[in-house]
Amino acid sequence: MTFRDFRKVATLLPTFAMLALTWLFGAGSKSVLAESQSASSGAKAADIVRDPADLPGPIGNRAPAVVRVALTTKELVGVLDPASGTTYRYWTFDGKVPGPFIRVRQGDTVEITLKNPSDSQMVHSIDLHAAIGPGGGAALTQVPPGQSRTLTFQANHPGLFVYHCGSPMIAEHIANGMYGMILVEPPGGLPRVDHEYYLMQGELYTTAPKGKAGLQQFSPANLMSENAQYYVFNGAVGSITKEYPLQAKEGETVRIFAGNAGPNATASFHMVGEIFTRYYQFGSLATPPMQDIQTVSVPPGDAAIFELNARVPGQFAFMDHAISRMEKGDVAYLEVSGAPNTALMHAGPAVAAPAEQQISGVTTADQDEIDHIKESSANLAAPAMAMNMAQEMPSAPPPFSLKTLGGVIGCLTIQPDGKVLLKVFDSRKVYRLEAQPILFTENAGRLVHVTGHFGSVLPVEDPRLPSYVVDTVQTVEPNCSARTTLADVEKALAPPPAPVGAVVVMGEMSFNPSTVTINQGEQVIWKNSSSYFHNVVDDPTRAQVKTDVSSPSGSTLFASALLQPGTSFYHVFDKPGVYHYVCVVHEAGGMRGTVIVKPSPLMASSKK
Repeated sequence: MTFRDFRKVATLLPTFAMLALTWLFGAGSKSVLAESQSASSGAKAADIVRDPADLPGPIGNRAPAVVRVALTTKELVGVLDPASGTTYRYWTFDGKVPGPFIRVRQGDTVEITLKNPSDSQMVHSIDLHAAIGPGGGAALTQVPPGQSRTLTFQANHPGLFVYHCGSPMIAEHIANGMYGMILVEPPGGLPRVDHEYYLMQGELYTTAPKGKAGLQQFSPANLMSENAQYYVFNGAVGSITKEYPLQAKEGETVRIFAGNAGPNATASFHMVGEIFTRYYQFGSLATPPMQDIQTVSVPPGDAAIFELNARVPGQFAFMDHAISRMEKGDVAYLEVSGAPNTALMHAGPAVAAPAEQQISGVTTADQDEIDHIKESSANLAAPAMAMNMAQEMPSAPPPFSLKTLGGVIGCLTIQPDGKVLLKVFDSRKVYRLEAQPILFTENAGRLVHVTGHFGSVLPVEDPRLPSYVVDTVQTVEPNCSARTTLADVEKALAPPPAPVGAVVVMGEMSFNPSTVTINQGEQVIWKNSSSYFHNVVDDPTRAQVKTDVSSPSGSTLFASALLQPGTSFYHVFDKPGVYHYVCVVHEAGGMRGTVIVKPSPLMASSKK
């Protein structure tokens, strides 16, 4: 909608012009007051997430008709990030983000009635990119609180189109959740698929950074500088990963109607581990779809239609490939159920037919390491370790890198939770691996070489290092006895009997509380309650910026392994002073914390 359109609106609707001035100079304080009253009243925040399966079915082969659509604007406090307890005052169509999916046929006459309840704080409207006319309908639907407006347009162009509120400031209305999509099907409809889903990416601009608990306020400054604190699918963090993940069975076809509400950033949609078999560029249904596409850029205010075949079971992430936005909430999951399918991907080496060409992928450095390990294994005292590895392990996994092990030999066992224990003979230690258990199943209890490179092993906490590590260690007898279990390992790693001074919860991008105060000799326990991997580091050699971390002179530096969701780390503080630490992985995003250690009362009394 252009400024010329709004000049027409001001001419046609003096009431709207007055309300617009009220918004410019006074509605902000009124809105903030309403938010404060809502927060203080203890009212429960609403679930504003639109279920991606909530959309009308295909139209099929019918004649053009008159389609009537009723929409109601709703301003309400909704859950933005359930993990951190973050809420936000959304502006919506029908109380959900995005608004209802409107589905019509090319040639239909579409009648839209927009109602704005009397308890609204703002004037609202609707701008439909599928409609031809002033402001896409916004010039005819500027609705003050307590009123309604109706417009009618002809759906003459097939495709997937965005609609949004077209009232000033338009970007604020969009950022606050007032957007949706309308599909205009061609005659005869679209090809049949097993599942259809509705996703829209949006941006939220708050005064506080992501992860702040409580009711968050809209930030005009961040909006104008295009500094979004959240990128989300269907209105909220984690909405399409935990609450409403997309579902399919192996062998089924899936169609995703995806829109980018903006208001500012271009999205680059990608599904990890899948190829879009058909992609309708910019939502166009008047041109043939492209095939076998990996990543698609969709500008703000535009849409795309993706189709894929669910050929392999597992969890597939649909995301904006501007990947840092994942840390701000921008990811959705497609969960495919079915029997394992190793034809398209499997662990281990390729099983090639004799006539197929064999190409070595081992570098000179890898081969040197392999030769070193073979020489080391020949010198081990245990007779069982002199077995011919090639004969005894015809189906061994490819070599993987555990640089900290120094190329030793051990055996693998699978634990009840599906994780893997690597028992290293000459070091008398047990290492808990975070790689996929299927990679080791065929070799449980057998001798293995630890060489080369294998990327699925858990990376070290410092992502700049090229090596890999494991996250659990315990001294055991040098054998593969079933007596050693994961419970034994966890018991060995249990915190010492030091009093707990504080517990810090790791959110998606924050430590909560970010500052704690304890006594000398007490321990702090960090619990990862997020869906991301985090670590806890005060070692300046590992931090991205050395000045981000600090500790008292002579204190013991601490650095956890990379902590998967649901795991914990502890450290006992033996010296008083101030300790500044970070999560190295998310340090650039501001994930920092502080521990203040006061002198122990016992230590103080002993000095007197």
